[in-house]
Amino acid sequence: MSRAEFEPERRRSDSARAKGRLTFTRMDVIRAGTRLLDTEGVEKLSMRKLANTLGTGSSTLYWHVRDKDELLLLILDETLREVTVPAAGTWDVRLLETLVRCHEALLPRPALVDVLWRAAWELGPETLRVADALVGLVAESGLPDDEVGDSYMALITLLFGFVAGERTSPGNPRYSEARAEGETAGSVPPYPNLMRYAPGAGVQTMARQFRYAVERFITGIKLRVAEAEHERAAGAPRSS
Repeated sequence: MSRAEFEPERRRSDSARAKGRLTFTRMDVIRAGTRLLDTEGVEKLSMRKLANTLGTGSSTLYWHVRDKDELLLLILDETLREVTVPAAGTWDVRLLETLVRCHEALLPRPALVDVLWRAAWELGPETLRVADALVGLVAESGLPDDEVGDSYMALITLLFGFVAGERTSPGNPRYSEARAEGETAGSVPPYPNLMRYAPGAGVQTMARQFRYAVERFITGIKLRVAEAEHERAAGAPRSS
């Protein structure tokens, strides 16, 4: 992003304009950092480069953010701000839709997955809002209380795995090429199940595969809820 694209001049205060200085808010810093992340990647995102983009010195940025790690947490929080949780519908439909929205929000910025893992629960309010909603939806299913946390962690690990995988896999022609080579080889392939079912990754197919995986996980939750209810009714010890 060029300095002209950001146009911080429009954010000068009257006093700053009189002195010829540029002023900007924390949100300006977050937006500029987001654009740098999107265009150049997390490895090339630095406070010095961000300062140059804003037309200021690195030390000025530290009035707004402590360091690159905090900047990435703030970018994460703004990224997840757009994720809304459906207010109406059954828990399973709302859970699926919320996870799909999380997937769509994180997919353009897969580096934020690492930020989430490193931060543990030291997260911003928007990120915590989404996490709290997801935990609540899992709990609404009727799972035993001591299984809700494990189910939530399994679901977000699934989410993060797809986001990370889609960073490198979609569009790789070797999936289809390998199948074509096997079909024309004229002999029985050494891995018949791979040839028959042809698992692979594509830009469109991985979005469908993510939805499929979440739907199957939700089916598992429903089965576990039914099993737990049967155990309670029968007075049997719960399976681990």
